[in-house]
Amino acid sequence: MEKYSGIRRAAVVFAALALSAAAPQIARGDAARFDRGADLRLRQIFIGNVGLNDDSAIADRTFQRYRGRVWGSYAPSPHFSAAARLMWEGRHYDQPDADDYPIPGFETWYSGGVLLDQLAVEFKGPAALPVALKLGRQDLIFGNGWLVLDGTPLDGSRTIYFDAARATYDATAIGTRFDLVYIDQSADTGRFPQPLNGEVEDQTEQHETGVIAYASNTSLLEDATLDGYFIYKHDRPNPTPGNIRINNGAPFPSPGDSGDIYAAGLRADAKPTPNWSVRAEAVYQWGTRNDRDLDALGFNGRLTYAFNDPLQNRLHLDYEYLSGDDPGSSADQAFDPLWGRWPQWSELMIYQWPLETRVGEATNLQRLNVGWLAQVHPKALLTLDYHALFANEESTRTPAQLANLSGDGHFRGHLLTAWLKAKLNEHVSGHLVAEYLDPGDYYADNRRDDSYFVRAELTLTW
Repeated sequence: MEKYSGIRRAAVVFAALALSAAAPQIARGDAARFDRGADLRLRQIFIGNVGLNDDSAIADRTFQRYRGRVWGSYAPSPHFSAAARLMWEGRHYDQPDADDYPIPGFETWYSGGVLLDQLAVEFKGPAALPVALKLGRQDLIFGNGWLVLDGTPLDGSRTIYFDAARATYDATAIGTRFDLVYIDQSADTGRFPQPLNGEVEDQTEQHETGVIAYASNTSLLEDATLDGYFIYKHDRPNPTPGNIRINNGAPFPSPGDSGDIYAAGLRADAKPTPNWSVRAEAVYQWGTRNDRDLDALGFNGRLTYAFNDPLQNRLHLDYEYLSGDDPGSSADQAFDPLWGRWPQWSELMIYQWPLETRVGEATNLQRLNVGWLAQVHPKALLTLDYHALFANEESTRTPAQLANLSGDGHFRGHLLTAWLKAKLNEHVSGHLVAEYLDPGDYYADNRRDDSYFVRAELTLTW
């Protein structure tokens, strides 16, 4: 019964905080200044052929995820506020069997981390000085999250937080918002605020510091947003990595990075006509990574046609290019996704990228996508997509990973994805997602078995 003690402890802590959040305020005058809430996310997940090899005893995954969060914020004045959010997520694995794992440490029952994924204070200037400063643990998303969204890629959407300081200036006279961000991200959860359950878990493979300078303009072109940015990211190895990811239930090799990466990019998001919209983002990266000079390029674009009919039918065409590392060059041309290691267009591929890179680390890619979405019900949105996936180079992060590639092909495969998202009311929402991958000749002969991903989610919000 010892394996259940952590679950009970986490559940007691979460329940106590939920009751506290739901309790009325002692001082009625503070009600307008205090905001609180909670949610519970329940997931059932089925994955076939992680690693694209039918013969592997640990290729298939069936598990449940239970995530609960409570949060609150208090604003004693219009110029100051403080916010905190406490989360817990536990998991239970039906597949694979712990006895099949070659390395000890697989947890069929994972009792869950209990930690603050938001803890920040915010200062806002008076109306004559449109400046805001936010300090502490917070979520950061720029653009559509292509390069900056998830600071904790190893915990699988349990959290996305950054430990950061963000200054924002709204220059309304020129329709431009300026952001300057400093990031100091620990590789694990061992720093303040430490987890309440006492477990230190890896959140990313290396300690990271960085700076983001971002400008977003809405006045230069009608019905368009134009962004320009500069990003600096410094990686240094974690001297005590815990390669067993407690929060993912299974060990896997995941090397850390060292070096200094610089990125300069432009982004445009425009709606030139009532039916057509377009977005495009391009970035150039340079610097050093793992003792090699970095010279990489990335592009991400989408063209959308909206029928503007009762079902809100829309068609979109995507193209994404991420440069790959040329094995014949002493420099490193592999695109670095920076803080964009999350399932932007595929939940399934998150589990397949470690064949050549790391969890969620998309690089060395050309992706062509055509998709359709429609409001098939007043409370339900359906999305269907086809992706043709290619690799630019036959390259990997480590020599051992080369065994996973064929050496004589560049077609990654055909990927089909489907989403049905529903929001019944302000308290109940959920989705169903299904994906299928037919691998191509880019992968080795023993890595070409088809793969699938299915997930059902229900979210309750208070």
